[in-house]
Amino acid sequence: MFLAAMCLPALAQNDMESMDDWGRVALAPVILDESNVPAAAANAVTSKLIQVITKNGLGTDAYDPRFILTVNMVEMTRDVTATAPPMVALTLVPTLYIGDVVTGNLYSSCSLDPIKGAGTNEARAYMQAIKAMKADTPAVQRCIEKGKQRIIEWYNSQIDFIINEAKALAASDQYDEAIALLFSVPSVCKKAHEKAMKSVGGIFQEKIDVDGLRLLNMASAAWAADQSWDGAQAAANILGQIHPLSAAAPKAEKLVSQIAKRIREVDKREWNFTIRQFDASVSLESQRITAAREIGKARAKRPIIYNNFNRITWW
Repeated sequence: MFLAAMCLPALAQNDMESMDDWGRVALAPVILDESNVPAAAANAVTSKLIQVITKNGLGTDAYDPRFILTVNMVEMTRDVTATAPPMVALTLVPTLYIGDVVTGNLYSSCSLDPIKGAGTNEARAYMQAIKAMKADTPAVQRCIEKGKQRIIEWYNSQIDFIINEAKALAASDQYDEAIALLFSVPSVCKKAHEKAMKSVGGIFQEKIDVDGLRLLNMASAAWAADQSWDGAQAAANILGQIHPLSAAAPKAEKLVSQIAKRIREVDKREWNFTIRQFDASVSLESQRITAAREIGKARAKRPIIYNNFNRITWW
């Protein structure tokens, strides 16, 4: 029993490392304006935050990046040497913070050991000091683990509200936002994730049905306006965008048959176009989830503008 207990942490860690980045609890590395980090050193600090996140088994890709890892740098000493050229020497104390940027709630924080750097200007001294910031100390690991558990607790307690919010977004035709919100529930929150996935299939189906009908009407109008080879090609460009699982797909196939017949009669040639088909060897629900995940990922990769930092009184 003792040996088995000793193995559990290693097994859990291995499982976490093999998990797709989108299935983990994810933290977005963010530099706040109030963090005392010079703009010239922001990229170096962000890279260090990413290193902290990945070395501690969390993801940096998030469908809904509301949970952030940020750092505040307190300057302890600053010396300017009398050398030529003069050098700036800094001693900084970094403090990590994990929190919810939407509510402003702080979940975890820890102060790290002082770091020192020197350079011909402040930015270079800063970047030199950042290199000495360690990402895998026991203090950092405890901080990350505490923040991770708090985030998991939040998802488990808020899942019904998340689902209702997603349904409200879908009702206002914001399907991509709704799908990304549901996929924001990481798979490590097993029950909450399962609930979210049960809802995402229906919202995705609604999205492709609405999109499919709109595209079918556009293709029909294009063909009605020009029943020539060029008109057929214009309709095909639109029909090719209809998802094969859409309720509009069968009607799209009928339109394709009508166009092909007309081209055969008028132009005396074959017009070969085929509506995309779904994979009959894979369950429809699985295909819906897979396709919806790609929508969520595409939505999540858009630039994020955080406008709720006024809720954070520097933690």
